Amino acid sequence: MPQVHVSALEGDLLLRGVWEGLGTPECHLAGGYVRDLLLGRESADLDLVLPGDLEAVRGPARRLAARLDASAHVLGRDEKRVWRIETPALKVELWPLGELDLTQDIRRRDFTCNALMWQMPFGPLVDLVGGIGDLETGTLRAVRKKNLENDPVRLVRAARFLAQFPDFDIDERTASWIRSLAPRIERAPSERLGQELMKLLTVSDLKRGFRALLDLGLIQQMERPTTRFDEAWITANLDAAARMQPSIHPNRAALVAAGRAAPLAMLLRAWSSPSPDAIAGYAWPRTVRLHAARAAGLLNETLSAVDRPPAERRVVIHRAGEAFPAVLAFAAAVEPDHAWERWWRQWRERGPDLVNPQPLLSGQEVSRALGIHPGPALGRAMDAVTEAQVRGEIRTAGGAKRWLRKNA
Repeated sequence: MPQVHVSALEGDLLLRGVWEGLGTPECHLAGGYVRDLLLGRESADLDLVLPGDLEAVRGPARRLAARLDASAHVLGRDEKRVWRIETPALKVELWPLGELDLTQDIRRRDFTCNALMWQMPFGPLVDLVGGIGDLETGTLRAVRKKNLENDPVRLVRAARFLAQFPDFDIDERTASWIRSLAPRIERAPSERLGQELMKLLTVSDLKRGFRALLDLGLIQQMERPTTRFDEAWITANLDAAARMQPSIHPNRAALVAAGRAAPLAMLLRAWSSPSPDAIAGYAWPRTVRLHAARAAGLLNETLSAVDRPPAERRVVIHRAGEAFPAVLAFAAAVEPDHAWERWWRQWRERGPDLVNPQPLLSGQEVSRALGIHPGPALGRAMDAVTEAQVRGEIRTAGGAKRWLRKNA
């Protein structure tokens, strides 16, 4: 059961420094920083609630920015516009209360553990919804069903929270609310939903995160027109999610090189390997999205080539291209009991030559050899020549022409 440490807030020098940097205004610390300090966790992400509108908060924002040698800028839209001041080591967001009072602000938050307020700089701790009790018992409880209904991204946040805090369990009524509201995921802004999913994919207990997405009926609702949810596959491969940690992954070097693309590949495979374009709306970094999609799409081919001759492994590396670390990291997590180190050694030693081998024939030469015009057929023929070269079947231009005439 989690231990709660109120003294951590009372003696936090960072809070005192930020408050003084703001010009010592009336304000409350809210959200994750309060929760994390109470649980004895480190955090560098502060949300502060101040009275007044966005313009009224401009002065404190600029004062703190000057103190931190940073800049203050506005994010969001409509009533959710906030000031952000960010350094490499600290992020501070200043939220204007607008026409709300503190009680109204607290009661519109997502979960009780995130609805605690600390009056800057010395307290007291304001708890109107039982957040302290839920922290002490390790319970994830929604403040109100309406709060989840108004912002469906919070449904996925519940799964992320359960993965991030393995000592917590979700309140049954909250779980029931989320299941009933799961179809609203389709209405959530894709970019914000993508941000929440990416946060979930980087937590320590990824298996628990996927399990929560399944049990709460959320991952099933994230399909897009070109995707199809494969529940049987994700259920059978939850242990692969557990292995997405450097300390237990079968090939740590590949996982580290793959970064976020490896766990994202698991999510995409659960959606039956959609194309990169199909998931563009989630606003994931382009390279991460492309590498994850390639890893998901090449999973079966990679696994089937494990015990085949080295030439077949070289073809997989060629098809994977720069996404190969993600391809290998994902495949090794799914099937850990193979000699993946051989693949990684081959990538380290010959990766550039396998990904982009020196062409033996130009497109014009292939076109003349086969008597075909530029188009898809020519592209397929050139790809076939390149893969034959990667397998070691041809080594010269003359050999490539003979291979083409024989295999076209």
